[in-house]
Amino acid sequence: MPSAERVLSHSELVYAPGERALAADLFRAIGCRVLDPRTDECPLELGPAAEPYLVIFVDPKATDLFDNVLYASEVPAEQWAFEQALRAAMERGELRRTFDVFAESFRRFPQGLTHLGIGVTEPQLERAVKTIAETPELAKRVEVAGPYRPGEPGAVDPRVIQAFLRTDIVSSGLLCAGQQVELQVRLDRPRSA
Repeated sequence: MPSAERVLSHSELVYAPGERALAADLFRAIGCRVLDPRTDECPLELGPAAEPYLVIFVDPKATDLFDNVLYASEVPAEQWAFEQALRAAMERGELRRTFDVFAESFRRFPQGLTHLGIGVTEPQLERAVKTIAETPELAKRVEVAGPYRPGEPGAVDPRVIQAFLRTDIVSSGLLCAGQQVELQVRLDRPRSA
């Protein structure tokens, strides 16, 4: 049983200007509940300082606004300016080859790249992958690797099924570098669908 004194509180993500709804759609597609203080009735009084943030509940039944959540807000202007300069340098050919090799590594071994991991059931994993594939805007911006099942090529542990998502819709770092999210089914710990 986890200690109530030490939990993973949250991770802060950013999205590009104008992509708030797309960021919310991405997390809804993978089974999270998204609270948008700008448009949704909030279960607790958040106050105006919370308005910029989407609150993403990893467990869609949860109501705790502080633990086991992700927050997403529009990328700060300073980061966006840096990212635009970096993207321009990449488009001119500078850094392009190095970035392409980095991006290709996702297809070869996504488990080895930095990522967020979300525990799900097998039906939830399958629904998420299907929803992404069937949603045109997400299908264009989210690459899926896997699922990797025990005993199959690419599987790294007999206790899990993994699927990895790579996107530039949200990031806990630079949007232009992309964000990876692992959807992981623990086979040694049954969960309800």
